Amino acid sequence: MNHRPADDHGSSSGSSSGSGSGPSPGGWTGSTTARCLHAVVALVCAAGLVTSLHLGWTTDTDLPLGVGYHGGFTAGWEHALNQPAYFTVLSGLLACLTSAMLALRPHRTSEIFRAARLCAVVCVIITGMVFNLLLRGPDVLTGVRWINDTVLHLIVPVLVPAVWMLVGPRGWVTGRVVALSLVVPVGWLGVTLARGPRIDWYPYDILDVPGMGYAGVGVYIGSILAGYLAVACLLWGLDALLTRLTPE
Repeated sequence: MNHRPADDHGSSSGSSSGSGSGPSPGGWTGSTTARCLHAVVALVCAAGLVTSLHLGWTTDTDLPLGVGYHGGFTAGWEHALNQPAYFTVLSGLLACLTSAMLALRPHRTSEIFRAARLCAVVCVIITGMVFNLLLRGPDVLTGVRWINDTVLHLIVPVLVPAVWMLVGPRGWVTGRVVALSLVVPVGWLGVTLARGPRIDWYPYDILDVPGMGYAGVGVYIGSILAGYLAVACLLWGLDALLTRLTPE
């Protein structure tokens, strides 16, 4: 959801330790093919992240029309380093890192990693839904902007959950993992809303506190968090189902 168009491992097995739960990724989900798929996902995400850094380095912040904030960043290192403030970039980075780590070693028992992986999958789905339904503008994009938009808003939101469904790892999602996965989106919202008044800038017009007030923004925040929980719980159910159906 960055740069609005309008502006903007051989397999391993074993039981999990007390820090995680569920079966280890043996068989298909721990195979060389599965690790290669995770590596492909990591590379695709990395390509999108590189284009985001390029856009930050070469273009100024473009503000959506009619918003109540007026700050921003000029092209250069400050705008490039600000890219993780966009939820798209943050979710793409999380998907890139967790996919790369699974490509290197699919058997991981850390509950924190499992929460991060679930968060990455949910966040890219939310990114695709929110951007394409609420934030996409009428402008026709070209060049690097088109590549960035296509990769991070169209390809990644489909590719990441597709690979998750195909190769897992399975049996990782629990109620505790779902709860832990909320740390990233809630933390991002907290930092964004605390930082916004200081720099007079917000990454999206649906977070336009000066224009809509906290009550107006709260409607979007509540809806997005509810959607996050709904998707996370759906993946929890799918994970349980696929664990039973997929031989490990």
